[in-house]
Amino acid sequence: MDEVVVVRPGEFTIKRGATRAEMEKLLLKAAREAAEECGGAKFEKEPGRIYARGDTQCLKKALARVFGVKSVSPAYVMKFEGVADIAREAARLWVGLAAGRRFAVRVHRVGNHPFTSRDVAAAVGSALVAAGARVDLENPEVEFFVEVRGDRAYFYTEVVEGPGGLPLGSEGKVLALVSGGIDSPVAAWLLMRRGAHVDVLHCNLGGTVALRHTLEVIKRLLAWSYGYNARVIIGDCSPVAKALRSGVREELWNIAFKRALYRIGAEVAKTVRAAALVTGESLGQVSSQTLQALAAAEMGVGMPILRPLIGMDKDEITKLAQRIGTYEISAKTPEYCAVFSRRPKKWATREEIEEIDFALHDAVAEVASNVKVVRKWQLAEFIKTLSPPEDIEVETPPEGAVVVDLRDEESYRKWHLPGAVRADFDEVLSLVDKLGRDKTYVFYCYSGGLSLDVAESLRKLGIKAYSLRLRRGT
Repeated sequence: MDEVVVVRPGEFTIKRGATRAEMEKLLLKAAREAAEECGGAKFEKEPGRIYARGDTQCLKKALARVFGVKSVSPAYVMKFEGVADIAREAARLWVGLAAGRRFAVRVHRVGNHPFTSRDVAAAVGSALVAAGARVDLENPEVEFFVEVRGDRAYFYTEVVEGPGGLPLGSEGKVLALVSGGIDSPVAAWLLMRRGAHVDVLHCNLGGTVALRHTLEVIKRLLAWSYGYNARVIIGDCSPVAKALRSGVREELWNIAFKRALYRIGAEVAKTVRAAALVTGESLGQVSSQTLQALAAAEMGVGMPILRPLIGMDKDEITKLAQRIGTYEISAKTPEYCAVFSRRPKKWATREEIEEIDFALHDAVAEVASNVKVVRKWQLAEFIKTLSPPEDIEVETPPEGAVVVDLRDEESYRKWHLPGAVRADFDEVLSLVDKLGRDKTYVFYCYSGGLSLDVAESLRKLGIKAYSLRLRRGT
């Protein structure tokens, strides 16, 4: 009796010849990388199945995250001579689990045998009934699976669903535009699921705290990218925010920023040899995702833009994000609002698009030519190196500074620093525009993370800003 993890490949098994052979090769490459998390494994394959031997409990989790895998099962395997051998072994394995419960036996058989699948099910079922169990094929408390392939029988009770799809790398390369929010990582994952190598571009508008949050999201996303050392490309997009706020009418900011992001993505895609961009847009979800706004933003970009979420609603997207493992961090990632209008247009004319391109041309070129590239395997260490500027925290506000409380209104009413004004995170830029960019600003919040990020973000826009380190008990 031997332990093994049965791996069931997905839809590519219907393919033939060189295409199928190449996909099997890619799947095994990814499976071997996944197995490294479990100390490695020995793999064997036959038509329609792959078997992995090693740390069974670890392997079942790792291999269930490999694209192209339909499902996996930790199983016991034995050689047999007849149905009686199979029934005897099933009884030895399962009699304790079956006793006093309703059960069903499911049999799958491949090969030429002097017996049928029904014969195996009947023999195993009889052995378990003799131990005090009761057959219930419609509503069993426990299911027992026997897979007969050639002269071997595989016994298991667990089927762990995999992502399915196609093996990573079988469908070329794309560049995913990932913000760190809920939607865009899901869009990237869906393209991985269809076999594409996915590199990631993040346009950073916030400070170090927001960047760390986003890179943690991307790290969880790329934990599925077995078999490919993906690139994470980070662009400092503050030049776009500056150019947009100074040279584009506010009602066009949403469309203008999306267009700038597409154009930066198209330039970066050329350097990584990606054939298309991937975005997390869902039709009608926000004003910049209306059909007219999307058409205006992508006009003349010169590269396919894939939108796998276009017909999904937020609940569907959220469920996928939870499955992928990105939702929890994405939901906590602050959304920087320097480029979003409160009165956005839902479309733009050709003339307005030309005005946007003229205003943002230099900023787009600057961002695209100064990106930083980090490989998947380097990402965890890179995140550890990120820290805000050393002089950004102060113990007391500089003389004449505008002090801004970023906490909620109730907390502000109960207590705030003398002279402090209150602002929500998404109101900060409007407040600065109103009071003047030539002033010094000091921000404080509950724990310091948000105020650090706001201050650092404003510094990128040329505004003198600090985060106040509140003393414990204040």
